[in-house]
Amino acid sequence: MLPQVRLQPWYPGQLGVPGSDVQRGLRWSPTSIVLYVDPDNNNASDDADGTDPENPLITVQQAVDQLIAFQAAFAESLEGSVIVVAAQATINEDVLVPVTAPAWCTIMGAGNGTYNPIWNGDDAATPNLHIRQQGWRVTGFRFRPPANSSAIRLDWRLGTTDNGNLCMIDHNKFFGEWRGLYGIELYGAPFNTQILHNYFEEIGSIGGGGGAWAICVTDTGQANPYEDKIIGNIFTENDNHVGSVASDRAWNASFFQANVFHEGVLNPTTLKLDLRGGTRGYNIVTGNYMGGVYSNAGGYWANAATPNQCWVGNFAEPTPGTVADNGITVQVP
Repeated sequence: MLPQVRLQPWYPGQLGVPGSDVQRGLRWSPTSIVLYVDPDNNNASDDADGTDPENPLITVQQAVDQLIAFQAAFAESLEGSVIVVAAQATINEDVLVPVTAPAWCTIMGAGNGTYNPIWNGDDAATPNLHIRQQGWRVTGFRFRPPANSSAIRLDWRLGTTDNGNLCMIDHNKFFGEWRGLYGIELYGAPFNTQILHNYFEEIGSIGGGGGAWAICVTDTGQANPYEDKIIGNIFTENDNHVGSVASDRAWNASFFQANVFHEGVLNPTTLKLDLRGGTRGYNIVTGNYMGGVYSNAGGYWANAATPNQCWVGNFAEPTPGTVADNGITVQVP
C-alpha cells in the first residue's frame, strides 16, 4: 500500500489581475482579451487598462478604444475579445464601434438576472450603440431607445468602409417606455445579421400611429439586407414591429421564425411584419405567432415582387383562404 502523499496547494494567478501570468488579461481565444466596465466601482477609471475586474473602466467607449489601442500595440488582431459590463451598471453614453476596432468581439451584460445593465445612451439624436465593424455580438442589456435615433444601429453601405455585417444581437430588452424611434436600425444593407430572442416593448407613442419601429431598415440608397435571421423575438406595444421606412428597401432571402407579433392594447400596432420593399424577396416566414388579423389590413405584407415566398406554418386567427380552421397559415396575407 502506497503512503499518502500530501502536495502543496497550487493557486494559479488570477488571469486579468496584476501579477497574472498573462499580462493582457483573461484569454478568451488565442489572440483576444477581456475588458471590464463598471462605472459604480470605487476603483473605476478610464486611465486603467481594463483587464482587472477590481480596477475596471468607467465607460464602454473607453473599452472599445482600448481594444483598438491594444491591437495596434500588439501588432496582431484581437478578434474574439469581450467587454463585460457589470450587472448593476447604468450606461449613460453613446458608443461607436468603428471599422478600426477588431472584428468578432462581444459586449455583454454580466449577472444572472434578466437584462441586468441598463443602457440609456446620452444624446436623443444619436444611437446608443453604433456598430460599423463586422461580427460583433451584443447580449444581456436593457436598452432604452433614444427619441430620435436607435438603440443599436448596424451600418453597411456600398462604397464605404462600413462593415456592420454578421453581427448578433441576442437576449436583450428594448424598452421604449412610450418613447424611442428604433430598437434596432439596419442602415444600408447589413447581411447575415442575427437578431435572436430579444424583447421589444413600448417603442413609440402611447396610442399608436407613429413612425417608431422595433426593427427597421432606414437607408434608401443601398441593396436590401440579405440572409438575416430574425428568430425568437417578442414584439408588443410598439408603433410598428418589423419593416422599413423606405418603400424600396426591406429583406431578401431572410428568415423570420418563432417570433411573437402582438396586436397591442394601449398602443395598437400599425405594421407588424412589412416586407413589401424587398426587391427580390424569397424570404421564409414560418412558425411565428401573428397577433390580430392575418391580412394586409392587419399589418402583414409579403414582398411585392415575389409574393409566392414562403409564409406558411404560422399561427393566426382563422381566416378563409389564408388561415385554416386550426389557426395555421396556408398562404401569404
